[in-house]
Amino acid sequence: MHNRSILIAAIASGALLTAGCVKLDNPAQEQNSICFQAGCSLLREDVTTKGTTESFTSNDDTFSIFGERITSSEEHALIFNGDVVKHSYDGGSTDSWTYNQVRYWSWASQSDRYDFVAVSPALNATTNENAAGNLSVSTHYNCYVEGQPESGDQYDLLAATYRRNGSSWDRRYETVSLNFSHMGSAVGIKITNNSAAATISVTSIYFQNLVVSADAKVSLDAYGRTLMRWVNPTPSRASVRQITYSPAVSIASGQSYPAEGQPDYQIMIPQDLNLYEAKMVLNYQVGDENFSSEIPLASIKRNDDTAITSWEIGHKYNYNIYVRMDGGRLVTVYTTPWDVPVAAETPGILI
Repeated sequence: MHNRSILIAAIASGALLTAGCVKLDNPAQEQNSICFQAGCSLLREDVTTKGTTESFTSNDDTFSIFGERITSSEEHALIFNGDVVKHSYDGGSTDSWTYNQVRYWSWASQSDRYDFVAVSPALNATTNENAAGNLSVSTHYNCYVEGQPESGDQYDLLAATYRRNGSSWDRRYETVSLNFSHMGSAVGIKITNNSAAATISVTSIYFQNLVVSADAKVSLDAYGRTLMRWVNPTPSRASVRQITYSPAVSIASGQSYPAEGQPDYQIMIPQDLNLYEAKMVLNYQVGDENFSSEIPLASIKRNDDTAITSWEIGHKYNYNIYVRMDGGRLVTVYTTPWDVPVAAETPGILI
């Protein structure tokens, strides 16, 4: 969608907007309509988080919602099948999440339950693979199109699930509050000129042998916990030029690029970096001499000397490249939870 480096959407945990549902003339009906609210991470506004100067731009202000009602006898009835829920503004003072063709809560007993799965942004290609049964939502993601540098999908894919049990009877009509998490990995690169005096001109930096296409799947397990995974990987057949510099960027001795703050992060598909021998390729000049370094990603280590051999769901990876005048280089990496860590009991499944 966006053919550029993307700035990442920030999750503002617990910050929820006004409930969204279709407004009705009958207050009694409206009380029992199914309403949604979502974290402000989905809005098109710049926010600053964690007390830093790290600035993010948010994801689309829509999501696709899937939902079903499950009875005490485990009968499943699909009530939402990819319906678009959109953030709307009322006179600039009231925000809400709305959808068409209002649906209503229907509780026969306290043994009933409702399951919901949401994917943002709302995508036509997002489908429920189990039309009658436990929700398993899938969407295809291409982060690179062969022969078209810096193309393909570069939007921030987020997902959320929710289970409403009839055992909480007094709360059965309450708004469904969705807490979205990132499904991709965020990868950023910073280059430092570690030479004594020479200026280094970076001509390009790109990746090779990455998984560039896969299916993102979201579901709930038997306990109502969120399961996120990526399947059906397709590797690239050429260089994946998702991080490039044009025209060449000159970095003086002792300086870095970017000079201040965080790099622009790229949305990447979580993957095993050993699977296809993924590489980072750095091309640069010192004076009239050209250098090219191919760096196996799985060999790059943290400062504690442990290698990061995979990109996982919901994490950011910051690669620091130190370049010397003679063509030498040292690369380190550190990783942090993107915003909401993947819970230990429901890890992302690597492809």
